[in-house]
Amino acid sequence: MRKLLLAGVALAGVAAMMPTGAFAQSASTTFPLTTRAGKLDGAAPNSVTVSIGGTMFTAIAFPWGSGNTGPNGTMEPQLLSYIRLYPNFDYAAPGGWHFGVNAELRSTGAAQNVGRNTQSGNGSTSGNFLYWHSAVAYVSSDKFGKFAFGTPNSATDQLGVGTGDDFGTGGFYGEYGWPWAPNFIMSDSYDGDSPKEKIAYYSPNFSGFQLALSYQPSSIGLSNQTTYNGSNPTLLALYNAANPNAQIGQVGGSRNRIEVAGQYAHSFGATSLKLSAGWAGAGHEQPAEGFSNGFQNVSMFTAGAVVGYAGFSLEGSVVTGKMNYATTDSGSPLGPLPNGANNTTAFIVGPGYTSGPFAVGAQYYYVSFDAGDVGGTLNSAGKAAGFALGASYVVGPGVTLEFDAATNNYQVPGLWDGTKNGGIVGLGAYFSW
Repeated sequence: MRKLLLAGVALAGVAAMMPTGAFAQSASTTFPLTTRAGKLDGAAPNSVTVSIGGTMFTAIAFPWGSGNTGPNGTMEPQLLSYIRLYPNFDYAAPGGWHFGVNAELRSTGAAQNVGRNTQSGNGSTSGNFLYWHSAVAYVSSDKFGKFAFGTPNSATDQLGVGTGDDFGTGGFYGEYGWPWAPNFIMSDSYDGDSPKEKIAYYSPNFSGFQLALSYQPSSIGLSNQTTYNGSNPTLLALYNAANPNAQIGQVGGSRNRIEVAGQYAHSFGATSLKLSAGWAGAGHEQPAEGFSNGFQNVSMFTAGAVVGYAGFSLEGSVVTGKMNYATTDSGSPLGPLPNGANNTTAFIVGPGYTSGPFAVGAQYYYVSFDAGDVGGTLNSAGKAAGFALGASYVVGPGVTLEFDAATNNYQVPGLWDGTKNGGIVGLGAYFSW
């Protein structure tokens, strides 16, 4: 519950392209992370603003689930910390146009695969060094809207509401990687794993309405590759040769991905309303010559809503159509389905409440997908479902404490005997500037 559960601080840097007003901000302190990308606070006409924001996250987590080592499938408490940097540059031209760049630097971990930004999608690192996770160049004005290049949010990502992927709600697209956690596949997850190169346009706000359009040629992240395909046909051939019974969708990529989305926001006294709807379609990588396994084209629809009243809120969203539940599309879900696989449908719904610096919320989620998406029996119904609970407290500008708890029941026929269960309880803190 992006607005209600974080009270406007912690994850603004991770979602630097969110629409204006998505996060609250201290009136006396300006943080680059909480400023709308493309129009930095204090940028006067014919001036340049440069800033380097950052976030330090540190937490202790107690995960459990099938496959864990230790008595009864439990794990010892786990410590987690990282730091990220968000360089921003903005030139405000005399005529009101803004030209700039927003970027995100991350540090690799021992098990993090950063090779998804290469053509082959193969490779990993055991070191620890900084790399560019995303970078967005833009041209914008209040009158004509915003044009973005590099790895901007897709249309459904930018305008989707009710997705519940933020902190304070637990377990989805948060900071913890817990056993058998569900793939988060609501409208904006496509860019969350590995941002892809694309161009995007976000319109100005017209009486509460806003539109967005994005085009992504292939599944390539930040790189200087000129090859159209995001996956290497030779790699696909080798994969098939080593796994003759597997589905080629395990390593497939999208091509010519187009997304369109719209959002409406309005307040009626103490009541606020946000609605969103969007569609995404894409072609798919071709299998290597001599191999018959292939994909279906992507075609998915998403819708969401958030209703608020006097600190209370109810939000939810649904996404359904021909899309893959697994992280197959060069590191992201929502890519091409294997041939013969069934559609995927997911929804999430939950209430929240905010009072001053305190916020609390809960969620229920359910995903139905083809088990062949993740290596199970093709044309069989897999599912993931569970609950999440979260709370947060804003200590002061740039400092937020959060609590998360979540569970998941994961079923994939043909891959395991029975089901896999997992869960986590975590207590963490953000320090943002």
